[in-house]
Amino acid sequence: MIRIKKKETKAPESANNGTNPYLNARQEWMERYGSYISRAAQWRMVAFLALIIAVLSLSGNIVQMTQTKIVRYFVVVDELGKTVAEKIQGHGGGTPEKVVQSAVAQAIVDWRTVTVDTELQKRMINNLTMHTAGATRGVLKQWYEKNSPYEVAKSGRLVHVEIKGLPLPVTKGSYRVEWNEIVRNLQGIELGRENYEAIATVEIVPPASEEIMISNPGGVYITNLSTAKVIR
Repeated sequence: MIRIKKKETKAPESANNGTNPYLNARQEWMERYGSYISRAAQWRMVAFLALIIAVLSLSGNIVQMTQTKIVRYFVVVDELGKTVAEKIQGHGGGTPEKVVQSAVAQAIVDWRTVTVDTELQKRMINNLTMHTAGATRGVLKQWYEKNSPYEVAKSGRLVHVEIKGLPLPVTKGSYRVEWNEIVRNLQGIELGRENYEAIATVEIVPPASEEIMISNPGGVYITNLSTAKVIR
């Protein structure tokens, strides 16, 4: 009897060892670059969230800018028209009558006063400018061209203004104010005094900026001004 021996086939060495070159290569690639890919994905997520926050913030700023509100506030004045330290905020109701009267009286003082203190004189003129508009600007410009307070002070004449009382309303939006002008020389000796009166037409314009709110919180503007010397 002839015996036939079966030829045994050997399995690949890699199979015997339980390894696969393709799987090994994949595992090695993941070990080398997998962490980079993971971190890149995390950074993309962070960048996306930051972009969303920036868009929301920008949208909020745009909405806030389009809905800007100006809250009017007024300086409280006493019975003589002098301002006190306390400030109040109002939500409508118009400018208080005493604020208007005080603004008109102060405008007359700033206009007609002559002092040797040039800085004080400039502040009064600037304050007067912040409370005038319309035809009054032209009236004051013409008056200052002929009666420059700086030139008057150089000539040795100073003018002190005394308001006789709070301006009284004569019609809606118009006030009558009376004052005395006392003229002195540089030594303080009185040279004379004269009485004046004026009718001031007032318009109320709510402040539209912080600068205006600080310099003219009541929004009081003298749009027309006519004066006359009172002969007694």
